Amino acid sequence: MEKATTLKELIALKNRTQITPETIDPFYVSTIAISKPPINEKIKQFFEAIYHVPQKMILAGPKGSGKSTLLCLLSQGGLERFHIIPIHLLRTLDPMDISQVDIIFCLLNHLVQDVSQTQKRLDPSVLNGIYQCLHDEQLIHLIKFKKSEAGDEEGTKIGFVKTFISAIVEALSTTGSNIRTQIREILEPGLRLILKGIQDIIDYINRIYQATNQILLIIFDDLDQFDLSTAELFFQNHLSLTERLNVHIIYTMPDFIRFSYFFQTLSARMGQVSFMRMTPVLYQNNTPCEQGQIHIKEIICKRIARELIQDTMLDLVILASGGVLHHAFDLLIDTALNTLTLDPDSQCLHQKAFDLVYQRFTQKMIQQMDSTHVELLAQLNLSYPSWAGNKHVQHLMARNILIEYECNGSVWFDIHPSVKRLIVPL
Repeated sequence: MEKATTLKELIALKNRTQITPETIDPFYVSTIAISKPPINEKIKQFFEAIYHVPQKMILAGPKGSGKSTLLCLLSQGGLERFHIIPIHLLRTLDPMDISQVDIIFCLLNHLVQDVSQTQKRLDPSVLNGIYQCLHDEQLIHLIKFKKSEAGDEEGTKIGFVKTFISAIVEALSTTGSNIRTQIREILEPGLRLILKGIQDIIDYINRIYQATNQILLIIFDDLDQFDLSTAELFFQNHLSLTERLNVHIIYTMPDFIRFSYFFQTLSARMGQVSFMRMTPVLYQNNTPCEQGQIHIKEIICKRIARELIQDTMLDLVILASGGVLHHAFDLLIDTALNTLTLDPDSQCLHQKAFDLVYQRFTQKMIQQMDSTHVELLAQLNLSYPSWAGNKHVQHLMARNILIEYECNGSVWFDIHPSVKRLIVPL
């Protein structure tokens, strides 16, 4: 990802505004101006304080609050004493059809691949239990796995385990439901032994990194992508599997999950629960939050050349976004597309193009609500968020309509400003 210097380059940023390890240095903007200490420092302090005692942490926040950027920052040096392995469940698995077998084997695959990348040869003894579970002729036939594909560069057992685990994960993500069900039924009886094998690999990784005085930290970095229809089922039924592992773990979560009935019980099992909150552009009394607006402006101007956006339009975009970064970039990208449609030779964004985009944006926000949601927002007591079990509140939070903000220690809920101006008079 490079800084956009033309409108066409701005349009090309669509779905590419998220910071990656390769772009953290040129594009990251510190949150110290709005949060002291920044949340990355709080997380670092927590894990370093209990370095030798494996802990579990929940990192919750809405889409657009910067969780991915934070985890990228931590992975790139924020936690120097930890060897970090990110686990991407939802890049592989179907959130609508996910089981304990799927989660365990996705985790196992990431761990084995990580060891393979850092060591020339796995210790075969670490894989004994896993090998016993996987050497099942029915399973091999079901997945259509050819043992010859395993290779023998690392020994028969190691080659078989590595390649067969990858084949199982691929089958769980690409085959039909009937095949997936059969695979799960074969593997479920051996899950306890597989979990023991995973713990053996974790211990092995920790032994590897003793030389550099590091210890393993696993980050489930995309669990916050679960939507309202799948999140509760996953976190309530499946999270306890990995909690048993003797290793540091960070679980990302969507922030609306905190108003589920089971969240209090779940959070009590964790060593720490941290919330990422949106950067405000307005205070509760609708006066400008200058610190928040400056922070978001700095993020935008790191990615997009300043001459492409007039000052007044940039201020309008920031206000319209409600502090939600993906809203801000979507507004700018769509405005660039509309600008070139109206004037193919234009060198900067047109106000008329933005007006059209903003009108569609607010319509889309409103269309995500029904009359019950609108009535709820008009009557909601934002100063006393006692909303446990309220599915309507969770719906509004999942869509960035009801937002929790934070600035310099002050925390509050508010309605997205682009929605608030339309529904509050009601």
